[in-house]
Amino acid sequence: MTSGADPIRYSVRTSSRAKRARLTVSPRDGVVVVVPPRADLRAVAALVDSRRAWILRAEQRFARELAAVPGVPDAPGTVPEAVALRAVGETWSLVYRVGASGPARTRVVADKTLEVLLGHGSPEDRVEATRGLLGRWLAGRARSDLVPLLGRVALGHGISVSGVSIRAQRSRWASCSSAGRISVNRNLLFLPGELVEHVFVHELCHRLEMSHSSRFWRLVEACDPDALAHRTALRSAWTYVPAWAQPGLTTDRAQPRPQLGFLP
Repeated sequence: MTSGADPIRYSVRTSSRAKRARLTVSPRDGVVVVVPPRADLRAVAALVDSRRAWILRAEQRFARELAAVPGVPDAPGTVPEAVALRAVGETWSLVYRVGASGPARTRVVADKTLEVLLGHGSPEDRVEATRGLLGRWLAGRARSDLVPLLGRVALGHGISVSGVSIRAQRSRWASCSSAGRISVNRNLLFLPGELVEHVFVHELCHRLEMSHSSRFWRLVEACDPDALAHRTALRSAWTYVPAWAQPGLTTDRAQPRPQLGFLP
């Protein structure tokens, strides 16, 4: 450990898919070191210390960018009191009931109020259960709201789509396959509507041109006259995503935040 420096708090997770130690930082989980089975845990502290400067820069950037967004996402280790779905202009209040019978679940109990029903167990278990429930609820809302929106945007530009899937991608807001199937990141619900439509325009233009050629950019700009401003805004759009739904920064990924394929 660096002499005289405050220790960095971190957790260690074992993964059968890990080939070597990997360090990640996120607002939700803090510093996490993922290691393969039977890894030498004595080397983990040295790895964390060797990445000290990078970790501190990442944490400072999280603090700056989150503070710049109206409605700062929930703090690490907590669950939200409200969820702002900017794409559809809704803010949902959350209420929690611990000790409910039956499986953990969510239900609508009033206009824009979602009840989270949890069993007993440790606070940590309840936090993880809540994140899982909210993730499934978010995916459902994406299917009911984002898929029709994509259909309307596609119809408006006369572009066909072979299918749509909802995912929780770590590194892309959306993607389009050569077969014409578009995968949509459920976290688009947190973004302002004009950015969501720009993401959809970008992927729909890939139905006409798969590469990022000059022809592709002309198509995007023809469909979205404010394309340049929207592309710029998307560079920091991940800050709209609350901590419980955010991907983490990792030293093994040059661009860990959700993005479109063309962003530098």
